Amino acid sequence: MKEIVEPLLNWFELNKRDLEWRKNPSPYEILISEIMLQQTRVEAVRSYYIQFLKELPDFNALAQCPEEKLMKLWQGLGYYNRARNLKKCAIEVIEKYNGIFPNRYDMAIHLPGIGDYTCGAILSRAYHLRYAAIDGNVLRVLSRYLCFEEDILKDKTKKHFKEEVEKIMPEEAGKFNEALMELGATVCMPKVILCSQCPLSSTCKANKNNTQKLYPKKAEKKEKKILEYTAIFITDGIKYCFIPKPNGVLKDLPSPFLVEKFLTTMDALEYTTTLGFTPLREIQLEDKIHIFTHQKWLIKGYKIIVSSLLHYPAYTSEEIKNRLGIPTCFKQFIPEVLD
Repeated sequence: MKEIVEPLLNWFELNKRDLEWRKNPSPYEILISEIMLQQTRVEAVRSYYIQFLKELPDFNALAQCPEEKLMKLWQGLGYYNRARNLKKCAIEVIEKYNGIFPNRYDMAIHLPGIGDYTCGAILSRAYHLRYAAIDGNVLRVLSRYLCFEEDILKDKTKKHFKEEVEKIMPEEAGKFNEALMELGATVCMPKVILCSQCPLSSTCKANKNNTQKLYPKKAEKKEKKILEYTAIFITDGIKYCFIPKPNGVLKDLPSPFLVEKFLTTMDALEYTTTLGFTPLREIQLEDKIHIFTHQKWLIKGYKIIVSSLLHYPAYTSEEIKNRLGIPTCFKQFIPEVLD
């Protein structure tokens, strides 16, 4: 595969996108961008990245950031454990490495939230070390280039390509990793394949055989599990209750009272009474759907006005809009709840 190095680097120099995290490739900024970009589109990340760096410009600021502020900065990106692991990582970098991200693979790989890909991306781009960063884009490009028949989702496939890329890794390791990823993101895409614009087209096996759409090979996805929920938004007309979700997906994030089945209006009022509230009036909200990676939530919603909020944590509408990091699945109810 050594023949891909020079044309790929030349192509990248002429065609790379102007992305915020490429302007100052420090370990911290690379880390933030790479974690944000997991499971999230580039265009969706850009504004979050700018705001995050403005509020938390370094490891020290992130390590000291209150949970509520961190969740608010992350609100809308989803997969909230990514943010929590970022903070844990920052704390370890401060406590173990005096605020400097380690430049050794065996140290960096054991930091919270750091996997093979993120480790390779940071060490190659910030420290110019010859480690591969194998993500879905890279796997797609190389699978097509080689007509690789194995399932790219298997760990052994990722390990294989990591070893193969590191065998041909040039001194400009970071640039080479970025070039491979950029090619997959802008030319060798999942459904749109622009072979006429690809610097590797003359030596790509899939292009020669006209079999681009047969690669990469993947095992069939399992169907998403469908779950039914009832979200009960309780208010006294001034403040609104949001409690930390006790378990499962979105654990510890602000949540309405959540019941793992559909409730009728009478059931919802009865449930509210069991919590100690005195319901005065109820409003049924429009049903919502939210899709996670492995689950699909069907959510029925109620706004229930009560005489007193008792001891439960409660927030004003301004706090909900500006301070509370409410997950998207519940946030979609908020305009109706606050109306």
